Amino acid sequence: MSKVFFKSVDNIGPNQTQIDQIKELFPKISPVKKGDIVAVKIHPGEYGNTTHIRPVIVRTVVDMVKEAGGIPFVTETTVLYKGMRLNAADLLWTAEVNGFTQASMNAPIIVADGLLGDDSVNVEIGGEVLDEISVASAIAKADCMIMISHCKGHPGSGFGGAIKNLGMGCLDKDGKTRVHEVGRPTIDTEKCVGCGVCFDQCVWGALKMDGDKAYVDHDLCRGELSCPESCPQEAIIPPEDVAEQMQIRLGEAAVGPIKALSGRIGYINWIFDLTPGCDCFNFSAPVFSRDVGIVASCDPVALDMASIDLIDRTMHEDGECDGVHGVWGIDPVIHLDYAERVGAGSRDYELVE
Repeated sequence: MSKVFFKSVDNIGPNQTQIDQIKELFPKISPVKKGDIVAVKIHPGEYGNTTHIRPVIVRTVVDMVKEAGGIPFVTETTVLYKGMRLNAADLLWTAEVNGFTQASMNAPIIVADGLLGDDSVNVEIGGEVLDEISVASAIAKADCMIMISHCKGHPGSGFGGAIKNLGMGCLDKDGKTRVHEVGRPTIDTEKCVGCGVCFDQCVWGALKMDGDKAYVDHDLCRGELSCPESCPQEAIIPPEDVAEQMQIRLGEAAVGPIKALSGRIGYINWIFDLTPGCDCFNFSAPVFSRDVGIVASCDPVALDMASIDLIDRTMHEDGECDGVHGVWGIDPVIHLDYAERVGAGSRDYELVE
């Protein structure tokens, strides 16, 4: 049974700030040894998102890494969809706009999968579906990692925390594609009017015309499903079981970075600003739950399970009976189950307050 350390939002005040809480939690989960090159994995938010984790939280972790004798760098990976993080240049620009700079965090930012998102290391994982996964090289080659994840909802996995940060956020573009490829959609030709609006949404050129109707070239499609909402006719149809199938791959892929770093990872989940959508959205919708606090562990599966339970408890107290499951109608424990199956951690935990 893994220990999950919890600092409640109810205890925050002038004598115990979030910074104080991070400083108390860090020594309990830190793998840092003197001289280690330490990846500090974050999500800086898409351009237009305003509820991502705050730079001051990252700065606190960076300072603690330095106090422990480590050499920290802050890191993130490129994405598959249209936006301002498709390549390293845009990602660094977005991070700076959102306040993540060397000056604010006291460490340089390195895009872990390189300029175009193809710099990686293949790691054998031995999953039921995935036999290997490509981990972003700057993460795979670090000595250890501290992962800071903003907990929130997600339209594909129901919940985004440490496992999603591992099984998606630590991968290069090919790795992300292995997780997303089960989402390759089809076109409802009865609804499609051939307007071509969807073409601009796909950066891979997978949406094409066949006569007066669109079709999806599955050889080019990455399956990341930003296209359905772009269609005014709702003619782009994802597979019915995409959420479950993606979660299976997400959970298995999470063990890739863990194996690459020989388990030398400490995890912090920041359970504030609980928006329905992830920080990849270019906007921030109203929250679905009040703030909960900060949790930390050496076990990402236990950490996410505890985070979901804490959010559910908070929502139930406030009369929101469906909990995290009700945000998107997706069971968020599926990807935790598959992460547990491949040895990423355990859903059994002891909450230490």
